[in-house]
Amino acid sequence: MTARARDGAATPNPPRALRVAMGAVAAVCVAVSVAHVTLVFLHVAPSNPVSQRYDRQIRGWISPLFEQNWMLFAPNPNATRTQIFARTGTMTADGGGEVSDWFDISAVDKADTRHNPYPSRTTQHMLRRAWDSYVATHGEDEISHDAWALTRQRYLRNIAVRRVAAHSSRPYQMIRLKSVTQWIAPPDTGGPAPTYSTEPYTRLLPWWNVTPDGS
Repeated sequence: MTARARDGAATPNPPRALRVAMGAVAAVCVAVSVAHVTLVFLHVAPSNPVSQRYDRQIRGWISPLFEQNWMLFAPNPNATRTQIFARTGTMTADGGGEVSDWFDISAVDKADTRHNPYPSRTTQHMLRRAWDSYVATHGEDEISHDAWALTRQRYLRNIAVRRVAAHSSRPYQMIRLKSVTQWIAPPDTGGPAPTYSTEPYTRLLPWWNVTPDGS
């Protein structure tokens, strides 16, 4: 039975303008989907002339919202244990300053994760991945040489500011981070003993200004 016979009247067609708009939206969605899949493919595929030529555009689309890696298929457990500390500072009117003690912001995340059957990804990964991204984009001079590195630096700073602000009401104008990294001893497999430094490695970052809104 047709719609005309069942309802006694034909179902009116949508206005032409609405049909054109719906078609345009569908075309845009298809184009964005194709572009997204293509850019993700170029990002995860082995380096090739196309991905090398459009590297800036690919990274601009993928990061930070669509970051891709192969960790699901080839996990790479951490071989080091890294603690991240923060301290804050203020400048006084006479040109002096006050500096707080070091505060272990990574210990906050560990405390929120330990004995928690459903820890959030924020407490498990946010600070660690922010630190790894900073290290990957900065050399020992701690200078952000491009916009990508500057974004990572600000991201790490903002996370540290929020961690400190949640545990201290003391006002401050600057924040400084340092990390203490130590290698995790591998299991004894009976083979040659691996060579690695047993001494912790400390990396001290420069002071970063903090605006009144905490960013």
